[in-house]
Amino acid sequence: MEEQRKTKKSEPDDWLREANELASLFDRYGALFDERQREIFEDYICNDMSLAEIAEREGMTRQGVSDLVKRTSRKLREYEDGLHMVRKAREADGMISELTKRLDESGLSGERGEEIRGLLQKLSELF
Repeated sequence: MEEQRKTKKSEPDDWLREANELASLFDRYGALFDERQREIFEDYICNDMSLAEIAEREGMTRQGVSDLVKRTSRKLREYEDGLHMVRKAREADGMISELTKRLDESGLSGERGEEIRGLLQKLSELF
């Protein structure tokens, strides 16, 4: 079955959801691409530039930019399918939030409570 292409104009909610997901993947895996790929993908997905604007700046065709964005998107999803780093980070964030909530509910305060909060903060920064 052919994947339907979501465009900024035709399905804004779906496109925004997809763009947010791709931006999350790009935050995690973007360093795996060369500088040109990163710049073009970031301009299209994160900076909301049009394919035509990017093509003009890069001296490419609009189709060439579109193909590069599609390839990069596909690779980002492949990386996530194999490594699950974004999914694991989201799960860790959820667990950290739950632990923080339980700490707040426990009434533990003072030095011990602050020590635990500090550890939870450091843990969240790892992801």
